[in-house]
Amino acid sequence: MSYRVCVIGLDGATFDLIKPWAEAGYLPTLARIMKEGAWGELRSTIPPMTGPAWSTFMTGTNPGKHAIFDWVYRRKDSYEFIPVTAEHCRQPSLWEIASQAGKRVLAVNVPMTFPPQTVNGCVVSGLPAAHLATYPAELAGYIREKHPDYIVYPDPGQAYSDQGIDWFLANLDKAIEKRLELWRDLAGREAWDFAMLVLNATDVVQHAMWKFMSPEHPQYNPQKAARYKDAILNVYRKIDGILGDLLANMGSDTVVWIMSDHGFGPLHHFIHVNTWLMREGFLAIKKAPMARLKATLFRLGFSPMPVYDLFMRIGLGKLKREVVRGQGQSLMKAFFLSFEDVDWERTVAYSLGNIGQVRINLRGREPQGSVNPGEEYEKIVKQIIDRLTQLRDPRNGQLAVDYIYRVDEVYHGPAAAEASDILFLPHKLEYFGFGEYEFGDHRVFASLRHGISATHRMNGICLTWGEPVQPAALQDAKLEDLAPTILYLMGLPVPAHMDGRLLMEAFRPDANLPPPEKGTAWEGQSGPEGGLTEEEEVILRQRLRDLGYVA
Repeated sequence: MSYRVCVIGLDGATFDLIKPWAEAGYLPTLARIMKEGAWGELRSTIPPMTGPAWSTFMTGTNPGKHAIFDWVYRRKDSYEFIPVTAEHCRQPSLWEIASQAGKRVLAVNVPMTFPPQTVNGCVVSGLPAAHLATYPAELAGYIREKHPDYIVYPDPGQAYSDQGIDWFLANLDKAIEKRLELWRDLAGREAWDFAMLVLNATDVVQHAMWKFMSPEHPQYNPQKAARYKDAILNVYRKIDGILGDLLANMGSDTVVWIMSDHGFGPLHHFIHVNTWLMREGFLAIKKAPMARLKATLFRLGFSPMPVYDLFMRIGLGKLKREVVRGQGQSLMKAFFLSFEDVDWERTVAYSLGNIGQVRINLRGREPQGSVNPGEEYEKIVKQIIDRLTQLRDPRNGQLAVDYIYRVDEVYHGPAAAEASDILFLPHKLEYFGFGEYEFGDHRVFASLRHGISATHRMNGICLTWGEPVQPAALQDAKLEDLAPTILYLMGLPVPAHMDGRLLMEAFRPDANLPPPEKGTAWEGQSGPEGGLTEEEEVILRQRLRDLGYVA
């Protein structure tokens, strides 16, 4: 027997909050699912970033196959990094595969679906959509007419400055309501076999508001905490009520999955990886007068993050956001040290991306590569790994890195050669490799004083409920396991190129499910032929900047 499948994505949701709140009675629906269904932690990608994580979920493949490694990628023949979109994904999504098999699909606000894919059904693009984008295209007109208040992305920016928290929370609540109205409308109109809705309110509210529920957080403010400490709980409670309504209206022919792309936890410190590489002698600055002047000013403390902190202290947080719009990149690079000032012929490594990534300036791959493949490459990789192993925060003596991986330990597939050569997970992920700007701070380590107060963890959530599901613990589940399992439930073959396994422990032995069937592998696609317009790139940068990912 095959089933319809409904997936609810709760971006960034974590059992670290769900378990105690469910036990305390705040989340009765999730408590019920944990009692009646199968559930467990869901391991994210390395790094646990939204772009690669959602791409791994929807394709059932690791980033070495789908080629999404972060929110950004290096522009061809340049050291400039620009936002990724769904066009960069080289593997088909599970709803594209289901469409090819004749199934009707619906995907609403799933990240990494911009531009929207062509499917047998409907797609409403999610983050980092530059604007309302749909498939079919005429659906956008229907949404503008029938759902004029639909919010593609709830902006957290004002909450980071603490100047607009009430507006942010009200807008977030509105975004949930309007997205739910659209979902109910489309799900009611479509005769779907697969339907998916992502609510990113969990992610956004945790980024902005974690500091108010954690007295140990460096940004904790007791007066504001008295007012806002339940902000995250209130979002989870609202969503729990939505899930209750969903289950009440779901037929016995449907299996429900609730999942997140990664977990969440407090963020205390930034690691400025390019600053560290420069201090260690792996990255060199040009000898030109202007580059040397900017490098001198950088060492003396003239760098973006201290300037940002100054803006925030004097109540000009909004000005910071306006400065980096539009021509912000040019303005930043005119005043602050940037990749334009790097002497690439004397640079052997640099960092591009978030959490912890180091790229070797490899000859033949990088625009101005200086390191030869083979022995020289291996020597540089070993040197950097050895020094990362010993890297300590001088303020407290803490070893700053918990795990270090060579790229071939993490990714496999034809795109793996394009990834960073070294990936590392900083201590407890309470430390975070800063990716918003090439040289964000003259200090290697800097505590957070303003802005984002929490970030991603490796342990997301996965729960499933429905007629064939038994109460069970999901064992070592990974993001790539969901796509093949969902296709299997829908009675479809699992393509041979997928990396994930079937989560068979979730299903009753007498569930009358068919034997798994292996399907033909899909050929990997090449990179995008077109790309973003200049206006779309500006908007996408702003979307990601609001979340603290790019400059």
